[in-house]
Amino acid sequence: MGEVIFHILILGFLGIFLKQSFLVDTARSSDPIGPVAFPQAIIIVALALTLFSLFQTIRKRRIAGRAVSSGIPHEWSKEFLGLLVAIAGFVLIVDFLGFIITAMILLFAILYLLGERRYKKIVGLSVGASFGFALIFGKLLSVPLPRGVEALKLLSYYIY
Repeated sequence: MGEVIFHILILGFLGIFLKQSFLVDTARSSDPIGPVAFPQAIIIVALALTLFSLFQTIRKRRIAGRAVSSGIPHEWSKEFLGLLVAIAGFVLIVDFLGFIITAMILLFAILYLLGERRYKKIVGLSVGASFGFALIFGKLLSVPLPRGVEALKLLSYYIY
């Protein structure tokens, strides 16, 4: 039931965002489709995907019925709790270690928790994705990412 409520909340927020996007002033726009066309298109796609996901969730719930479970809610599985701890750890140490190293640790933990056991693949994805995100967001989009302390801060200036 929680998934259905979550989908409904997302639909509500997306509806509010779509309604507010029509209030943006476009009088001085030289663009033929206006400055709000792209955000509105994204919101409409998000609405369609959320509705599709909601219908799949309802259908899956009807098919599953009331299956017998072990008594432990699936929300308390080791994967779920591990992901929560990994994300909390990321938030707590990102200012000290910097974005790249902390993202590597987070991605390594997430991939391992979700069942990937080939360490070369885990390390490759962790390193590649963290450097990729740092270059895209740090260099290309000029988003200020946490740099870390002391030597890590100096090294981060060479990368992003």
